[in-house]
Amino acid sequence: MGALKSSASSRRSKAAPGWAGVLLCAAVLACVSAVAIYFVQAEGTALFYGDAAAHLNIARRLFDGHNPGYEQVGTVWLPLPHVLMMPFAKVNSWWQNGLAGAIPAGAAWVLAGAFLFAALRRLFGTDGAIAGTSVFATQPNLLYLQSTPMTESIFFACALGMLLFTVRLKETGAPLDAALAGICGCAATLTRYEGWILLPFVGLYVLLNGGRRRWECALYFGLLAGAGPLYWLGHNWVMYSDWLEFYRGTGSAKDIQKQVPYPGAHDWAAAARQFAIAVKAVQGWPLVIIACLGLIPAIARRTFWPLAFCLVSPLFYVWSLHSGDTPIYVPEIYPFSHYNSRYALAALPLFAICTAALAAALPRLRWILPLLALSWFVFNPLLVKREGAVNSESRRAWTHEVAMLLKQDYQPGSGIVMPFGDLTGILQEAGVPIRECIHQGDKLEFDRATARPDLFLDTAWVIAQSGDKASNAMARARAMGLPYRCVKLISLPYSPVLEVWRRVSP
Repeated sequence: MGALKSSASSRRSKAAPGWAGVLLCAAVLACVSAVAIYFVQAEGTALFYGDAAAHLNIARRLFDGHNPGYEQVGTVWLPLPHVLMMPFAKVNSWWQNGLAGAIPAGAAWVLAGAFLFAALRRLFGTDGAIAGTSVFATQPNLLYLQSTPMTESIFFACALGMLLFTVRLKETGAPLDAALAGICGCAATLTRYEGWILLPFVGLYVLLNGGRRRWECALYFGLLAGAGPLYWLGHNWVMYSDWLEFYRGTGSAKDIQKQVPYPGAHDWAAAARQFAIAVKAVQGWPLVIIACLGLIPAIARRTFWPLAFCLVSPLFYVWSLHSGDTPIYVPEIYPFSHYNSRYALAALPLFAICTAALAAALPRLRWILPLLALSWFVFNPLLVKREGAVNSESRRAWTHEVAMLLKQDYQPGSGIVMPFGDLTGILQEAGVPIRECIHQGDKLEFDRATARPDLFLDTAWVIAQSGDKASNAMARARAMGLPYRCVKLISLPYSPVLEVWRRVSP
């Protein structure tokens, strides 16, 4: 009995430091996240990305609009980030400054780092976990994104949760670990589409490494993880009569790109080169070199599954460059501009694993390796953050100008017709509730107001971009003699002409 008690207490004493280490890691990451969010809020850059404002406005319209509710989930963008942002978007000031999206994104970043630390410690020990997690936690571009209403950190939390629980599954063979991996997988597929491509690989791994209960483990994982894609396909079928509406419908990458040629399209070598250059520009030469060196001890330790798992997302983006109408532009290569550079962060978990393997082989470098990786940013800009600033310059200018006009002249209840999207940022800055606006999410009201303005257009304001549905409707309205006047016309470089129309008589 004494021996059994001693053995049990020994197991508890070993488990306690383990949990304590993960909790300490999470506490440190929470402090880092809070500081990053504070600085982004202080400099007012949380909504520089148009996607960031759009994610937050979708979360807001779930409860604020002419027709709030489930139909406002929309398509193209997956729903989980918007659902997580929704409770915080109810606070008007947090909706306007972006904090409503930064809170769940920051919490997810902390969770992602904690999952990564726990997985790396099982694979490479504490020294490796410290080095690999530090590389992840000190990536400035990701720190910026986790301080905004973007989805990268939420996806990392889901994906790294899958990694942790599959690593545990090989040791325990427990169906619970397979189920937890399935829950993380489901969340990943409802956050970003690269989560979909992970599922077959993880499912096969669970089947091969689930021990005596591998079929039970595979069933749990498959049912839970597969629920995400099945739900989204069903949602698109019911709401839009096309189960692939998110892939080929209005607003999809295929619709936006419209087969316009870009570097890497239908050329595997060019696609791989474009992605590799983006990875170097976003993450820096020091980390790339460290990861290449760390690949040797990682392979020597036979950590094939974590390497393969973390390689899937980078390969997904190379495939998307080649076939999926998803360009990536960085300033140092044609067309010498900024677009989707944040996708290069997909390689960060792979680099963290390789760094952890190198630190496990050379423990004295566990703190030096993250500092070397960070040194790149002393002399080089944060490319992802810079992309947001450069690409939003015109949008921020006309958003502010029209928002000031609405603050001065808009009367609550008089109504606005305008397309949803970038234009919604005007309401956000002006503090005008989305329920004052009729947009595409209001389907019937918007379609009839733009199709037959002579019969159904009764709002005091119309805001449009030249060539869109609202703009074309106003051209017809003027021809019909409807009492609207264009009170503001804004033309800025690299931006559609903005039109603000106002009813001039009852």
